[in-house]
Order: sequence, then C-alpha cells, then structure tokens
Amino acid sequence: MRPQPQKYNEWKEWCRVVQAATSFNLKEPEDVKAKRIKRAINDYEYFVNYYFPHYATDPCADFHIREANALKNDPNFFGVWEWPREHAKSVHADVICPMWLKADGELSGMVMIGKNNDDACDLLSDIQAELQFNQRYINDFGLQFKTGSWEDGNFINNDGVEFIALGRGQSPRGIRNREKRPNYCVWDDLDDDEIVNNLDRVERVVDWLLGSLYGAMDIRQSRFLGVGNRIHPKSILAHVVGDVENKPKRKGLHHSKVMATEDGTFTGKPSWWQKFTSEQLQLRFERMGYFMALREYFHKAVVKGKVFKAEWIHWGRVPAMQSMDDIIAYFDPSYKAKTTNDYKAIKVWGKKGIQLYCLDSFCKQTSITEAIKWLFDFHESLPDDVICEYWMEEVFLQDMFFEDFENEAKLRGYYLPIRGDTRKKPDKFARIQAISPLWERGLVTYDIKQKKNYHMLTAVDQTLGFQKGASIHDDAPDADEGAIWKLQKNSHISENPGKTGKRNRKSKKGY
Repeated sequence: MRPQPQKYNEWKEWCRVVQAATSFNLKEPEDVKAKRIKRAINDYEYFVNYYFPHYATDPCADFHIREANALKNDPNFFGVWEWPREHAKSVHADVICPMWLKADGELSGMVMIGKNNDDACDLLSDIQAELQFNQRYINDFGLQFKTGSWEDGNFINNDGVEFIALGRGQSPRGIRNREKRPNYCVWDDLDDDEIVNNLDRVERVVDWLLGSLYGAMDIRQSRFLGVGNRIHPKSILAHVVGDVENKPKRKGLHHSKVMATEDGTFTGKPSWWQKFTSEQLQLRFERMGYFMALREYFHKAVVKGKVFKAEWIHWGRVPAMQSMDDIIAYFDPSYKAKTTNDYKAIKVWGKKGIQLYCLDSFCKQTSITEAIKWLFDFHESLPDDVICEYWMEEVFLQDMFFEDFENEAKLRGYYLPIRGDTRKKPDKFARIQAISPLWERGLVTYDIKQKKNYHMLTAVDQTLGFQKGASIHDDAPDADEGAIWKLQKNSHISENPGKTGKRNRKSKKGY
C-alpha cells in the first residue's frame, strides 16, 4: 500500500537534507580516503560523526558506543536495547548500526519490524534515504540503492542486500534474495497502550518473534535486536527479556537497560550527559508526572489501583485548620540520609470527626537538608492559633538526622518540636494496605488547593502505584500510614473536640 503523498513528500525533503549534509571533497587523495574507511569500520563514534552529521548534532552517549560494539562483535547477537524515550535507540538500531555492519561486509539482508506494515515501511524509509542519498557513504563504500521502495516494504541494493519491512505478526517465511537470507533483524517499539493490556495478544506476538521471525534468519550468522522502553510490566519487550513477575532473564540474551539518569533517580546525572542537562530532564519529568516519567524514562511501568483505586482519590475543600481535632506532619526520610537516591516524604494530615484530610505534602528525591528546610518553612507558615504535631521514626531522629535538624535549628533560631515515633511497626505492605479502606469508604479528602502541587501529585501517584513487589517508591504512603495511625491513636486517648493554641516559633523545648 502506497503512503499518502504528504508522507512521500516529507521523505523526499529529508533526502535533500541528507544529501546536502554529506557533501565531501572530490579532490581528496586516495590514501586519505583509505585511512578514513579503515578507521570508520573500527571506530563507531567516528563512523557516526563523519557519515551522519545530520543525526550527530550531539556527541554519542557512552552507551551508544558500547552497545554498537557489542552488536558488531557478536555475529550471533541476540538482544534487547531497553532505552528511554529520546535516547536515539531507533536511529542507532534501524539506520546507523546496519550501515556500519554493511560497510564491513557483515550484512546480507535486513528485516525491519514495526507495530504494523505502515510503521515498518516508515522505519525502513530512513535507511533507504541514507543508502540512496548519503554522498559520503556512497563515495567510500560504492553505489548502494538499486531497485524497490520503502513505500512497498522492500528494496534491494547493488550488492544484492535486500531490506524488508514487516508488521507485527506478518508471515516472514521464505524471505530471502536468491541464496541470501537476512542476517540482521530489528523490531522497534512493538508495544502500544492497547496490546499490553491483552496478555493473550502479547504472548502470541512473542511466540511469533522468537519462532517464525527468528527462525527465518540465517542460522549460521544473524543478529536479532529489539528496541523499546517498558510501558507495561507484562509488555512484549518484558516477555522477550524474560523478567516478567520476577522470573529470570532469558538465557543468552544481551540486555542493555539504560535509564535517563545514571543512578536511576529523577535528580541524577543524565545517562546521555553529552546531550541533556539534569535541569532539562527534571523539567520533563515534572511536566509528565511521576508515573509517566517512570514509564518512559526509567522502565518502571506500574499498573495503577491494585490496592488504592483512582476513583477513591477525592479532591475537595477542607475545613479550617483551627477547627481540626488534630493535625500531624509525619516525616519519612528514607534510609539514605546523605544521598538523593530515595524519596524524602513529609505528609501533613488533619482529622475532624471521622474524616481525614491530606493538607500538604513534600515528596521528592533530594537531600535530607532540603526536606528539613521544607518542614521548618511549613511550621512557620501555620497560623498562630494552630498546633501541628511533628513525628518521625525514633531511629532516624536520634541516630541519623539529629545533626541535620540541629544545623537548621541554629539557622532559624529555634528547635522544631519534632518527636520520635517509637512504635514497633509491622510489615510495611500490611500496614499500608490496612488503611486503604479509609479511601474506599470516602473518609479521605485531599485539599483541592494542592491539586497542582507537584509534591502532592507525586505522593498520590506513589499511593496509586503501591502494590506488593512493585519497584516504585512507597515513601509517601508510608508517611500517610504513620500520620493516620497517630491521628487515630490520639482519638482513642482523648475525646476533646479541638486542639488549638498559641504556637511559639522560638520554642527551645528540643526534639
């Protein structure tokens, strides 16, 4: 099926870009050319920079170079590149790597797999543009394109190397050009939001990939590569890797798992630091939201609502703080006091009668210092006639973070009246699951004024994603449980209707 004229015209325009970007010196000495070719075949970064200046607007990432070499050095490569969005997995897997293999005589045919035939043809169009119009590549490695078109899903080069496009599930049986079977296959982003929710369809595609498709490749020497990011715990990619539901990875699979940051946190050094800054990534994460950022950039796809359902999250107006029976701020600092790896969560809850109100939140991968500053700022923002109790697990308060609180107290001129929670807590999952009926029965309201607060939204996302064995953080729901337990405990101790009084910001009562 021929594409729409607009799509073809866009491709022709891209071909003009490729041709213009790859001009070369016609009077170049042959020995200079020979040295360049020799270096290019052995140096992937050099190959990218010289032959693809229209793509290489930023230097290659370290993982681009590492994984391209791993692919080239193994003639029977079988693997998956699980890389984040905007990290050039398609450019390298679909275009540059096969052309690098071809330059070294390592390519006898290529199969491009997309979600459907149209997508596969679109992906194939990029490599045809290079083979037909990249002047530098043609100058060094000879005329390439012979006949056919990406529009029809296949074309052949002068040397008999055929390029074929197939959609997900299309029959690959018998694909060859005379005696040549393809020896390079790449399947690119086969998952979509629809198929990942149908396990039967996912398993059928996986069977097709590893059976009919892989079986159609040259058994003596072939490279089989999948690229994508994990948009669901039971996606096609996850099943091919094999680590579904804590099962081991598939034997013999080369698995390259790259996250947007080197340490896997929202605030860490970018993995592609040659292109992105930490600030650029953090802005993207904040705008996408916690769940989408985890999915698209950290391969942590979470099915929402296994314990806490989305329809239980109620945003509404909350009573005045002065009318609350109790207000508690509970601080879950995580175990790594001096790093930004874990989330620091502070949840502020109020109780009036049997109703519970989530009033404010701090939830961020950051240092303990920033979290403590937020806690002091919150304390200072309270009206003079409102009392808030501050709690934190005793082990953290006494052994790990005393100095951090002490330093901030010296700057502020007073100690924050925070107390250590000495409760011997049972299993975390059981504790948090036990409070979920409060949401289900409509007893929990989130302050609607906080609906655009990034910290509050991150905390809500952690609550919705909370489930047994989940890989996402659960510091916010853990802080919720701590605060709610204290509120409920206070209700048993006293039936007094209110708890208000003049607050002294300069109190020296200690912790």
